[in-house]
Amino acid sequence: MIEVGRLVTKIAGRDAGKKAAIIDILDDKYVLIDGETRRRKCNVLHIEPLNQVIKIEKSASHEEISKALKEIGIEAMQTKPKLKTEKPKKKRKTPEQLREQKEEKKKLRDLFKFKKKEEKAEEKKEETLEGKAGLIEEKKEENKETKKVEAGLKTAPVEDKEAATKEDNKNTTKKMAKKIEKET
Repeated sequence: MIEVGRLVTKIAGRDAGKKAAIIDILDDKYVLIDGETRRRKCNVLHIEPLNQVIKIEKSASHEEISKALKEIGIEAMQTKPKLKTEKPKKKRKTPEQLREQKEEKKKLRDLFKFKKKEEKAEEKKEETLEGKAGLIEEKKEENKETKKVEAGLKTAPVEDKEAATKEDNKNTTKKMAKKIEKET
């Protein structure tokens, strides 16, 4: 069934469903095809032979095959080779241009370094979890208001935080001293 000139339909790959003619038999598994498909080597399992056969020579050119297929009513795929163009050559920079480029990079580095220092300073201020949560501001407001200090049953307004802590420390030390005396 597989012979030179046999029309086939491609059933697998990018050209699936298109018709072509067998140009050459390469070995038991592969044939060379051309027609509506690209001219290429194809697996025998990926083609399905048709009943029609055209008269072409083994390894015929694309032009001969396209003429034979036109007589049957099949349009052959026309491909155009890519135009060869030269790659653009890279121009070397002059020493002056390199110096200018280095200076620009230094300026940019200095700008970013300054920003990084500012960011680090801000981070140090908010190192505690309370600072990150925004609770420090609330505590400052509480300290500014009057604070109740327990000295027996009396409550007194306190303006300084240091004074409040000193009084608290005195009261706690007095209480501890009394407990120690009772135990002994």
